[in-house]
Amino acid sequence: MGKAKWSVFTAGSPRLQSWAITILTIILINFSLSQTLSQRELELRDERIEDILRIQDTRTPHNSRLLEYLSDKDPAVREKATVAFGSIQDTSVLHLLVTNLLDSEEKVQYAAVFAICQTATQLSRKGKENFQHDLIWIRHDQLQRKNPLAAEKLIEEIGKFGTEDALKDLMLRFGANRDNNSNISVVMSIARFAIRGVVRQEATLYLISLVKQDEKVPWQVLYALQRIGNNPDIKNNLADLLPVYRHPDPLARMYAATLFGKLKDEAAIDALKQLAEYDTDWRVRVNALKALSNFSINTKVEIVETFRRSFLDKVEYIGLTAIEVLGNTGLQEVGGVKSIAETFEKLKEISLNSKGDYLWQYQAAASYTLARLIGADAWQYINISERQENLLQAALLKALGETGDIRVQATLESYLTSDIPMLQRSAIEALDILTHKNQNDSVRVEKTYQTCLQFLQSDDVAVVTFIAEILTDSIFQRPQSVQPLIEKLQTMRVPDDIEAMQAICNTLGALKDKRAIEVLEDVMDTPDRSIALSAASALETITGKNYRKNLPEWIQPLYTDFDFKYFHALPETINVTMETTRGTIRMDLYKDIAPFTVMSFLKLATERGYYRGLYFHRVVPNFVIQGGDPRGDGWGGPGYTIRSEFSSLSYETGTLGMASAGKDTEGSQFFITQSPQPHLDGKYTIFGKVTSGMEAVNKIRSDDRILDVKMGE
Repeated sequence: MGKAKWSVFTAGSPRLQSWAITILTIILINFSLSQTLSQRELELRDERIEDILRIQDTRTPHNSRLLEYLSDKDPAVREKATVAFGSIQDTSVLHLLVTNLLDSEEKVQYAAVFAICQTATQLSRKGKENFQHDLIWIRHDQLQRKNPLAAEKLIEEIGKFGTEDALKDLMLRFGANRDNNSNISVVMSIARFAIRGVVRQEATLYLISLVKQDEKVPWQVLYALQRIGNNPDIKNNLADLLPVYRHPDPLARMYAATLFGKLKDEAAIDALKQLAEYDTDWRVRVNALKALSNFSINTKVEIVETFRRSFLDKVEYIGLTAIEVLGNTGLQEVGGVKSIAETFEKLKEISLNSKGDYLWQYQAAASYTLARLIGADAWQYINISERQENLLQAALLKALGETGDIRVQATLESYLTSDIPMLQRSAIEALDILTHKNQNDSVRVEKTYQTCLQFLQSDDVAVVTFIAEILTDSIFQRPQSVQPLIEKLQTMRVPDDIEAMQAICNTLGALKDKRAIEVLEDVMDTPDRSIALSAASALETITGKNYRKNLPEWIQPLYTDFDFKYFHALPETINVTMETTRGTIRMDLYKDIAPFTVMSFLKLATERGYYRGLYFHRVVPNFVIQGGDPRGDGWGGPGYTIRSEFSSLSYETGTLGMASAGKDTEGSQFFITQSPQPHLDGKYTIFGKVTSGMEAVNKIRSDDRILDVKMGE
């Protein structure tokens, strides 16, 4: 029946047939036009977002276009413009960012929360006090009505910048809520306050009440408590907190161990021993060993035995940590206590490593720990040779200095002529340590000072940086350092010498000598904002005047890469495979979160083969593994720097971040986290995350290498 009607309608009279064709044609034309408009809108969106990214990367916040984009009709454009200010951190636009808290689109609201609190970190104390009151008592409620989850995020983010009064107000408003699962935002806000040293009793008691209410609290509660640390209210409630060492979540146990170590209460020792020896998660055991090292253990044989048994654990991170942190304990080599004697004998055996039975990392750690514990008597167990790995020699030089024994002076001085920068710098560092341990010897102090002035002329950025830092020390602070520092600063250039230039500016400021004013004023014109800020800060210290107001609003970066054709050709989901000597690590890169970082990383990896063969030069168990340095000592880079790209993402287990020497100084070095590290949030660029291969990440040692980095699975 329907079919017959349709036939009559289309095949009937010519007029009806013509009408039907006309209608169909109009529909098709309109559909085609709508598709064309939609495509054009997408093109306009891309053009605007590219413009936003250019402005963000060149740090030109007062560009009128970026301000206009905050209220663009396209929500994707508004979101990107808002996020851009989170990296730029220009306080003069905070009022505009606040407007976007109440945007009609949730993504823009979240972006505003991030950008506002990231930018507010740059306010003066008075500015923070005025601003935080408005956010807590007015803006939060307005946002709550539109987007409750964004309002919760605002509570957490205020912890990044708020003063003690902000924490007080937050507890007044939200401290009555005892629901563990729904109030993580308050918990993490307290943690972020504590990271900055802002603590209030009512906040601490709030966290404790959550544990009393339910021992299986989310790990964030224990994280916040350990960030507060050694606090009388926590100590007074230790009996109620101790049971969390049996928490089913290893992250909670991990942070509980750190908390117990900071409290240094002997009531926690048994729990820590259990965690250190028997926990099923290596990260918990590492934290428990570190916690136990905070106790004086000369009369606690059971803890000494825990350390010794851990030396040769099958998990290398546990063995290495046990050897390293034993040096914190002040353990004394006294006769009559068998377990202590056996522990020192094992340390000496590992330190000498005469048969090569132990990893060089263990040898280095044992040598340094012995030097810390027995001082001058340790030098005979430190076996250094030019045939060893450079990294081992560098570590052993530091251990020799730590002994404080003047008999090691000749060995240290012999390394000053090394053509390997890492060893030369380590020898200078060791001499500095040795001199401090013998600082009453004025002849030795003067000799080390003259050595520092000599090596200030080095062409190596790491050596110069370290020398500049040494010269701020009280035993080396002298007016005669000023002219050599000025002369060296005048020869340095960005981007290769950024860290050394920052260090020299800081040292000149510390010396407070007016001879440095002229050169520091010249350095303020350097095309790197971090150095210009260092110079301005030094000038303020010397003169008492505000030089920051003289800084240009915009400094053209030396290096930019606006290769948007390359960027748009990248897949939406970028899979990267990193082959290492410990296995395969697969990662997703966040193209839309950190576009310039992702482009730089991929071009280095795929076009230049830059990462092939490079070391993971820094490994801190249960924190990060770090690589990407062609020098292999943490001081190398690709010959250019890129800007920081901050985001609202948090450092979770397996997060991929960029190492830096401060904001906007990123190069090629990256790191991967082995557990959540919220204190890094908003300070280091996040540009990806491990999707598989954490077992390889958790086996990386400081001499392991990257074999290759490729796109795709």
